[in-house]
Amino acid sequence: MERRKFEDKMSSFPRSKIWDETTQRNVDRVRSYIHRHPQPTITQLQHESVQKRPLKGPAVAQPETLPPPTEDDVRQALFRTIEVPVEWIRKAEQAMDRSDDLVILHVHGGAFFQGSPESYRPTTSQLALLSGGQVVSVRYRLSPQNVFPAALLDVLVAYLSLLYPPPSSARRPVDPSRVVFAGDSSGGVLLFGVLQFLLNVVSTRPMRFHSHEIPFPIPEPSGIAILSLLGDALHSLPSSEENRGHDLFLEIPWHHRDYPSCSIWPASPLRPDIYCSTRSFLHPLVSLALAKSWKGAPPIWLASGDELFSDGAKTVARRAALQDVNVTWIQFEAMPHCFPAVPGLTHSSQAHMLMEKWATFCRACVNGKLAGRPTVQASKVGFNDAVEQPIVLESPDDLRFEEIERRIKAKVDLVERGFREELLNEIAVKL
Repeated sequence: MERRKFEDKMSSFPRSKIWDETTQRNVDRVRSYIHRHPQPTITQLQHESVQKRPLKGPAVAQPETLPPPTEDDVRQALFRTIEVPVEWIRKAEQAMDRSDDLVILHVHGGAFFQGSPESYRPTTSQLALLSGGQVVSVRYRLSPQNVFPAALLDVLVAYLSLLYPPPSSARRPVDPSRVVFAGDSSGGVLLFGVLQFLLNVVSTRPMRFHSHEIPFPIPEPSGIAILSLLGDALHSLPSSEENRGHDLFLEIPWHHRDYPSCSIWPASPLRPDIYCSTRSFLHPLVSLALAKSWKGAPPIWLASGDELFSDGAKTVARRAALQDVNVTWIQFEAMPHCFPAVPGLTHSSQAHMLMEKWATFCRACVNGKLAGRPTVQASKVGFNDAVEQPIVLESPDDLRFEEIERRIKAKVDLVERGFREELLNEIAVKL
């Protein structure tokens, strides 16, 4: 019976009209894994997702723990901070402390509750080898044990610790002009959230961090490069329906109330989302499509497949482009969410192109090669031929920003109302 239900569910998912048989087969494997029976608990999924994976090519990994700051004023500003473990990835022959070179601050994805620096080594080692720089991969606190903004604070502390290392550190301070933010999916939300903080934070008095005085405004990185950004995590925008045939994560099992329980989920008090309370999705540090200003931001590079989240990511690109930020937008036709990491697609022409362009942008940010470039570059990579063609970023079909905001707010209300009704129904059944 369960097998029949599973097969019915899999057959009900839309199929892309563009994919070849190999791509469809690889995507079906991932969909089958997500919807497997019996379903694992959130604890089991989290444990699976943090396992070590091998480095790609002649790279080495070095773990390090960034200690919490000792100053009282910074503790107050960040609410509460713990040690933040990171992993440094570099070419095997590269010197350990190259603070004068490119340093990529990488934050992994995983829907905020999965993943680790070790599990992302295939990606971070490729970025290090292709860019020639060092990658600092952050082990932030995972949800649901640590609700928003815990992970965001960890990433902020990691960035500040690069610029202002503790006195006990053997590493020299890294100039922010040598730092580029890079990540994917939910990791991109955290990095863009830190960038929003840097663009907007003000202070009426000096603050200290690891005995260093922090200037205001706090220096920004030289660029930010994100794949498959979750700009609209609640699936409020048209791409969440239009791109179902091309994506992996359809009808996510752990979003349902009957998902197997464990010690960390459901949370107490109950909430419908693993990462944050429902109303938090109205905050621009959670729903980046709601962030109204990117004025003054460093160059932004965004890549996306034809996936559920592409409208939210494109909204960030569109807003930034209209505010004179240097923006690069690349759309990969018919490719799913985070496709370079999808088993069977890691060696595709599109995945190789994506990794090369990602690394090249990071290097260009610190080499001054973006100077004189057009403010906005947008392109689309074909599925069958992997040929890149220029497109217009601002399309007549794109929703107005006011309509985007209205839809996200309406979806928050819908999720909150539906969750309340489910709880009331469960109480009624028990009575």
